[in-house]
Amino acid sequence: MEIVVECLEKSFGDTQALKGISFEVDKGEIFGLLGPNGAGKTTTVKILATMLLPDNGLTKIRGLDVVRYPKKVRDLVDVITARDKFYRRLTGYQNIRFFSRLYKVDDWRSKMEEYGDHLGLDESDFEKRLADYSTGMRQKLNLIRNMVRETPILFLDEPTLGLDPVSSRKFRSLLKDVMEREKKTVIFTSHNMFEVEELCERIAILKDGQITMTGDPKELKDKIFPKRMIEFSYRDGSDLDIQDPYIDSIKKTRDGKIQVFLEAGDRVHDVVRKILDHGRVSNISVKEPTLEEVFIKHTDEEERSENEVTSWM
Repeated sequence: MEIVVECLEKSFGDTQALKGISFEVDKGEIFGLLGPNGAGKTTTVKILATMLLPDNGLTKIRGLDVVRYPKKVRDLVDVITARDKFYRRLTGYQNIRFFSRLYKVDDWRSKMEEYGDHLGLDESDFEKRLADYSTGMRQKLNLIRNMVRETPILFLDEPTLGLDPVSSRKFRSLLKDVMEREKKTVIFTSHNMFEVEELCERIAILKDGQITMTGDPKELKDKIFPKRMIEFSYRDGSDLDIQDPYIDSIKKTRDGKIQVFLEAGDRVHDVVRKILDHGRVSNISVKEPTLEEVFIKHTDEEERSENEVTSWM
C-alpha cells in the first residue's frame, strides 16, 4: 500500500477533529476525501504531509512512519491547496525558478511551459509580477509550481477553488495526463462533487471526524439510493401495463411522461426491454442520483424533510 492510515486521532482543545479514522490508498490511485466543513479532511491531509502531529494512530507513506521519518516523507509528497504562497514582487517565471531550485528540480522550465500551456498561461503571463495576477492566474501558477516537483504522492486540498469552470476542466485534464504518465498517488479533497466523481476511483465520506462510508462512486450511489428511475413516453400516449417483480411503482406526469421506479438498479436493462416491446417509445432515459445528492443525503440526513426528494425521483 502506498498510504496507510490506522486509527488516526487528532484534537484541538476540546474539539476532536479526527476520531480514529482508518483507510488505505493503492499506488497510482486517486482517493477522494469528502465531508462537510469541519469534518476532518484538511486535518488528515496535514498530518499525512507532516504539517501536523497526530495525537494517536499510525500513518505511513510508502512504508515510512510519517511521525518518525518526516524528512524522508517530505521528499515523497507535495500539497496543493487553494492558498498560494508566492513572492508578489517577483514574476511568475522567477517564482517558479526559485521554488524549483529550492526543490532541486532540473527540468522545471520545460514543465512550466508545458503545464502553463495546458492551463492557459503563456510566456507573457509568466513575465508579469505576481502583484498583477488575478486570483485564477495565481492558482494556476500554484498548480504548476507543485506539479513540476514530480513527487510520487500528491495531496490536493481544494485545488480548483478560485478557478473558473474552463480552467477547472483544464486542470482535471492535466491531472489525468500526469497520472497516466507518472502514476502518481493522489488524495483529493473538494466540495465540487462533479470533479470528485470524474477523477476519484474510491471515496471516503467523513462526518464529525469519522469515516462513515467508503467505496467507488457507483457503490456509494447504490448504497444510499438503490432505486433507479426510467422516464419515457409512448408515441400514441398509451399507458404502461407490464409486470415485473423489481418495479416498485409506475407514475404518469402531467405532461404525459411515464416514470418507472425500480427497486434494483441492475434490473434496468430488463425493464427497458419490456418497455420497448410494449410500444413505440420516445425520449426514454434512465435517471440516477448524482454524487452531490448522495453526499447531501448521507451527511445531512437528520436535517432533511421526509418529503424531500432528489432531482431524479
